[in-house]
Amino acid sequence: YLFRRLEKTVYAVVKNVCEELENSAFQPVAFELGFGKKGKLPPVELTVDGVTLSVSGVVDRVDAWEKDGRLYLRVVDYKTGRKSFDLTDVWNGLGLQMLLYLFTLTEDGKTLFGDRELVPAGVLYLPARDVLVSKPRSVAAESLRSALDKELRRSGLVLSRPEVLRAMEHSALEGPRFLPLTLGRDGSIAKGVATAAELGKLSRYVDRLLEKIACELRDGNIDADPCGRSEEDSACTYCEFASACHFNDGE
Repeated sequence: YLFRRLEKTVYAVVKNVCEELENSAFQPVAFELGFGKKGKLPPVELTVDGVTLSVSGVVDRVDAWEKDGRLYLRVVDYKTGRKSFDLTDVWNGLGLQMLLYLFTLTEDGKTLFGDRELVPAGVLYLPARDVLVSKPRSVAAESLRSALDKELRRSGLVLSRPEVLRAMEHSALEGPRFLPLTLGRDGSIAKGVATAAELGKLSRYVDRLLEKIACELRDGNIDADPCGRSEEDSACTYCEFASACHFNDGE
């Protein structure tokens, strides 16, 4: 039973991804792209006051689209849970992985993608899970598909240029099915996009956060200062040092 259930989930995810790529000029150019000693790219490194911070990891998928001599890159991360992209998390030093990889690829990715201008086009979390929706048996097929699409819509942040959005999804500016865009009544995009200048600010902010982390490592800062939104959503839940720390909020 479990195998059949997993098989059904895999087929549903693959079908959804294939339908997305059929309606997109962006195509995968790398899978399981590693940063680090065993990867195709070196680790992301930053040296501050003699201390070198080295970050290694793996990008699930990199998509690209070439236009006028520029290669637009998009980082995609598969998530089996309900992870969503939130700028509040980024501001607080969480959820930096995708942005860090995207900016590193556009700055140092010429060894992989050739000597041309590399442009950051966005980051997306792709739901890779079984989706259940509650509908009556008499529901129309179109209504059911719309409900499933809503559950499987990507979460993330993409470049706001209209030609790039249409390249990602041909119907992005009329009725996006896959992209995390919210359209206003006047057809304007109200959510899910950032300008090139805003992505540039994000890149500089991520760099400053890494510098701060390097300085705290250098200074030996091990203060108990976990991030948590609630008792159910707390860094302490999965922390290996929780039994030794005994952190209590407010004390």
